[in-house]
Amino acid sequence: MKRRLALIPAVLAPSSFGLAALFGARRVPGYRHRDEPMSALAAKQCQGAPIMVPGFLALGASTWALAGALDDTRVPRPIPSMMRTAAAAIVGAGVARQSDRSCPVRFMGDENVTLSDDLHVLISMVAFGSWIMMPFVAAARGRALHPPERLVSLAFGAVALGGWVWTSALIRRGSETWGGVAQRVTVGAALGWYSVAAIVASR
Repeated sequence: MKRRLALIPAVLAPSSFGLAALFGARRVPGYRHRDEPMSALAAKQCQGAPIMVPGFLALGASTWALAGALDDTRVPRPIPSMMRTAAAAIVGAGVARQSDRSCPVRFMGDENVTLSDDLHVLISMVAFGSWIMMPFVAAARGRALHPPERLVSLAFGAVALGGWVWTSALIRRGSETWGGVAQRVTVGAALGWYSVAAIVASR
């Protein structure tokens, strides 16, 4: 029964975060999903923050709950620990918010970068790193997984990594176009993989 309940946080995680981004954006005039990161909606003084910050917290809580449901299942042992790390980082990113909607980054030469900006970037890197690595670790170490399950996990990891590479390329070029889509490719693949892990655990 506990293993089947893994499907609940696996669905709640992307649903709560996606809905927060959708409804939060409606409160921010001119917000562009195609070009702007989701963290912009949770930035200080941003009108979307009252919705987006709880979205971060809900995603973190759901991720933590899913990690617990994956313990002692066919999902490889490192995954629950990695998922708890991701959960803590997600909550941390929601608390250490960007100082404004432009999401300044120190190593990109942006001015007026605050400690909160630095913390948000560093903590977010932990979350994204965990998200990208988990599907690959599951595919590589999931000896109890069936070959199709390992291939599906590998595919989600590849898409998540591809989105991250795309995002990084746009950042290096200083492009403000399509950055939101590139980020959402990574997040979507990472959270989509939650359901794969939950299904594997429930069998």
